[in-house]
Amino acid sequence: MYFAQTLLTEDLAPLRQRLLTHQLWEQIEAGTLTTERLRLFALQDWWLVREAYRLDALAIANTLDLDVQELLIGKLQAKVGGYRLLHTFGAALGLMRQDFDAVEPLAGCMALTNFFYWELAYGQPEEKLAAVSASEDIFIAICLRIAPALTHNYHLTTEQVAFFTAHKEIAEHVQPVDEQILQRYNQPEQRQRITRTIRLSHEFEAMFYDTIMQHEGKALQ
Repeated sequence: MYFAQTLLTEDLAPLRQRLLTHQLWEQIEAGTLTTERLRLFALQDWWLVREAYRLDALAIANTLDLDVQELLIGKLQAKVGGYRLLHTFGAALGLMRQDFDAVEPLAGCMALTNFFYWELAYGQPEEKLAAVSASEDIFIAICLRIAPALTHNYHLTTEQVAFFTAHKEIAEHVQPVDEQILQRYNQPEQRQRITRTIRLSHEFEAMFYDTIMQHEGKALQ
């Protein structure tokens, strides 16, 4: 079962499958994705990862229910330190800290980031949760899928791919919290808003992955 599956008012499985089988991941599994484009992914994902604390903090600040606040704080704690693992992965690809510090978002990356912030600023409570959590849920599945391929095809060590394998432990903390909170929003209009938000989250996520595959420029040099 995937994120909010029992609450959806339309079938989003094809869209989810599109993300899971995106050519970015399939090329990693086949070992055909170039190291240059893998570096580009690491840098663009860093742009999103470094926003994680701010996004979670906004979600906590926008919630008046103290029980929900505590649940969201638990989600944030599970992610603490994850950005350092992404630095380790990048270093294994030849990236330096200054490369991460100087990163500029591509269009798809910025679009996904802006979507998260827009929902947290203007969405209903259930939309605020669904926007980021749907993205987290799909990325957890992707990370656990491609981690073995990164070690096998790109000769990376267990430590160097820990950013991806760590998502197993993250999932054990965040997914039960998401499901517990979501069950509060089971009215028809709330379910419709959750479905719309997840659909948009997945569509923006696809734009992010598309941008990485389509980009040609100095970031690949």
